[in-house]
Amino acid sequence: MLEFLRKIVCTTFKDSVFCFSILILCYNPYAALSDFRIAVTIFISFIAYLLIPRILNYRSDEVVFNYVDFDKLLEQRETFVAALAHDLRSPSLSHIAGLQMLLNESCGVLNKEQKSVIKAILNSCKYMKELVFTLLSTYKFDCGMVNLNCGDFDASLLVEECVEDLKNLAVKKGVSIEIDHSLMRPREIFADFVQIKRVIINLLSNAINYAGIGSKVNIDIINDKGYFRFYIENSGPPLTDEMLRKLFRRYSNINSGVSKTGFGLGLYLSKQIIEAHSGYIKAESEDGKNIFSFYIPSVDISNYRSKIVF
Repeated sequence: MLEFLRKIVCTTFKDSVFCFSILILCYNPYAALSDFRIAVTIFISFIAYLLIPRILNYRSDEVVFNYVDFDKLLEQRETFVAALAHDLRSPSLSHIAGLQMLLNESCGVLNKEQKSVIKAILNSCKYMKELVFTLLSTYKFDCGMVNLNCGDFDASLLVEECVEDLKNLAVKKGVSIEIDHSLMRPREIFADFVQIKRVIINLLSNAINYAGIGSKVNIDIINDKGYFRFYIENSGPPLTDEMLRKLFRRYSNINSGVSKTGFGLGLYLSKQIIEAHSGYIKAESEDGKNIFSFYIPSVDISNYRSKIVF
C-alpha cells in the first residue's frame, strides 16, 4: 500500500507544482476574495482530474500483471521449441536419407538428368536442415538452455574432418584449403566437440563461399599455454569497419558484393558458442585478406574458473 501511494504522489507532484505556479502567476491581488476561492476550487479539481485516472490505471495494470503466469508462459515456450525441433528436424533427416538412397541407386539405376535433379533437391534439404538447426540452437543459447558436453579430443583431426565435410563445396568454388597444425602441441583440447565443430564449419564455409575463385583458404591452429587458437584466412572482398562491427550481431547478413541467403545467425551463434567456452571470437580485414579467429581454453578450467580473468 505504501508503495502504491508513493508512486501516485510522485507522478502527481510535478503536475501539481506546475499548475500551482500558473495560478500564482495569474493571481490578481486586487481581485475579490470570491475569485481566489474559485481559483482554489479549480486547482483542487485539477488535482483530482490527475489523481483519479492514475489510481484506476495503476490498479488495473497491477491486476493484469498479477494474473500473468510467467512460469506457464516459459513452459509453453519451451514446449513449442521442443515440438518445432521434432516436427522440422525429423522430416528433414528422412528426406536427406531417402534422397541419398536414390543417388546411390539403391532403388534402381538413374540417368544423368535424374541424378542432377535429385542432387539439387538434396542440397536444398540439407540447407533447410542447417537453417532449422541454427535457429533452434540460437534460441537455446539465448535462453540458457544449452549445457556444454565437454571432453578431450584431437583438435587437428576435428579440423581435418571439417575440411573433408566441405571438400565438395571447395572443389565447386575452385578453392584450395591448406592447414598448418605444426604448433598443435599437444593435439588434444578440452571442449564440446559438436559445438566447436559447428563453429569451424560455419567459419570455413563462409571463407570458401566468399573467397575468390581459384584462391586459397589458409587455416592455422595453435595449442599453447592452455589456449586453443583457430585462424582462418581468405582473399575475398574486403570487409569495411561497419561490416566488422555488425558481423556477430543477430540477423546481421552482410553483403560483401556476393549474393548470399540466410538468416544471418551463423556468426552470431558461433559467438555464443565461443563465449560459452569462456573464449573470444573476432574478425579482421587487412592487406586484401579477411581473417576470422577464435580463442578458447584448451584445458578443463571448471575447478578454477573464478581465478581466471578472460
